[in-house]
Amino acid sequence: MNERETLQRLAKEVEGLRGRLNQIAGQLEQVDAVLAEHNVTEAVLKSLLQRPSSNATAHLSIGSGVSLPYSPEAEEGTALVDLGSNVFGERPWSDALSITEGRRVDIQALRDELAAQSEQTERQLAAGAQAFNRLASSLESNAATPAPPPVP
Repeated sequence: MNERETLQRLAKEVEGLRGRLNQIAGQLEQVDAVLAEHNVTEAVLKSLLQRPSSNATAHLSIGSGVSLPYSPEAEEGTALVDLGSNVFGERPWSDALSITEGRRVDIQALRDELAAQSEQTERQLAAGAQAFNRLASSLESNAATPAPPPVP
């Protein structure tokens, strides 16, 4: 493979890595939004479990597939929890909290994996870009240097 073909191959690799890096960044944004929602859901459920008694009633969607009818008379209320595929089950707040915490842990593990992939892709991208630049400079300097006259 000559230098120009190698240069073209490196350029394609760098562009592919840039695309992959952008894709991972988009996935990280989505996962971060889901994690933020789970953090809010956990905070609401923890607050309800530690609340003082009052007379207000409501039906609340608190995110992460969890909604609940709120009635302060009960020691611990119930929440409707999305168990998957839009199938909801009624669970005590403490169970809803455990389910939400478990989901958050799993989503955090996914986020950590995506972050590791992003870092690895960034390193590969930097290495590919450096190799491309070195080869391009080498080709440029070879083109600028006149060839020695042929020996008779």
